[in-house]
Amino acid sequence: MTRIGAGIGVVCLAVASYCFAYAGAQASQDAGAKQSAPDASTASQKDPGKKEGATTETKRAKSVTVNVVFAGDTKFVDAVKTICQDPHADKLQDCFAEEMKKAGASAAAVEFSRQLGEPGFVRDFRAAGPVDIAYVLYPYRANENQSWVIVNGTPPAIDVDNSKLVTIAARALKNNAAYTGLAKAHPDLSPWPGDRYSTEIPDVEMGANGGVHIIVNYRLREKCHSCAVLGHAWYSFEFDAKGIFAGARLMAISVGRDKGPVVRATGKMVGTSIGTSVGEEITIALPVKEAAGSEWVLAKALDTAKVRLIEHSHVAPPAGNGAAGTEELWKFAALGAGTTQIALQRGAEKPITFRVIVRSRSAGPVGSSPTKQ
Repeated sequence: MTRIGAGIGVVCLAVASYCFAYAGAQASQDAGAKQSAPDASTASQKDPGKKEGATTETKRAKSVTVNVVFAGDTKFVDAVKTICQDPHADKLQDCFAEEMKKAGASAAAVEFSRQLGEPGFVRDFRAAGPVDIAYVLYPYRANENQSWVIVNGTPPAIDVDNSKLVTIAARALKNNAAYTGLAKAHPDLSPWPGDRYSTEIPDVEMGANGGVHIIVNYRLREKCHSCAVLGHAWYSFEFDAKGIFAGARLMAISVGRDKGPVVRATGKMVGTSIGTSVGEEITIALPVKEAAGSEWVLAKALDTAKVRLIEHSHVAPPAGNGAAGTEELWKFAALGAGTTQIALQRGAEKPITFRVIVRSRSAGPVGSSPTKQ
């Protein structure tokens, strides 16, 4: 079982029962600490309405709405970390809550922050059918200070990174050919939190009878937080129409190639194609005018049966000499064979469209890298 940090909750899933502890616990993480994402995997609840296991709720979230959002900027974060330094968890939490109030946070935002179990706040909120997604920032964490919390379901809150899913995760990963291939070369391979900053993700897909699937990806790393990202594991967090959590199902593994080529946008992009294979990852680099933030957006929805967004840099990557970079990187996973398009747009400019040709594994070597054709 991989290591899980304490956070908003601990979810234990068995085949026909679960236990939920909405536990408040200090979770400031040391730099370089080995914290990984959940041992998530295929899990199902045969009778979601029947709770055979003990249900412990020290704190249970009330119905959560967009009112929990707090516009805490970098100025607030820097100030509160200077003011609130008491190492005792309760006092630190109280101080943080008071500073939120002074900064104009709503009562709902302050209350939700208290329930997180460590100083943090909701920076954005997204409706997702029978449940909702709260984008949480934890200012005191040394690593992984962004997270997604699925709220308003049963259990009432699931942190996709700090929730502990006790299922057959290890078996599911080991039965995946792409994962086992990586693990042979990297014996300590394990899942770690993916990009939790972008609000373009996670993908939210409607399921049967009004249910919903929330697609979450985890970085595959070996040993440490600063180690190279070798690929991604994709899971579907599945809820029925009443918001009852039915489990996290392993969907796919995508593999990144060391020093793989990057497709760069130029002034003559008409007809540009990217060739890749199922299970591979592709990166598109776009020019930026201002290094202060993201300029590009997806011009149209992705065909997620073929490609999914992994992450993109909101700030231009720095150059080797320490100066601000001039490119914004968008990384995608090719998960289904066929031909599709990725269209990206900056402001009112004409979108740049890439034709993506995804070969099946049998049509070519899995290790083939994306190329500009």
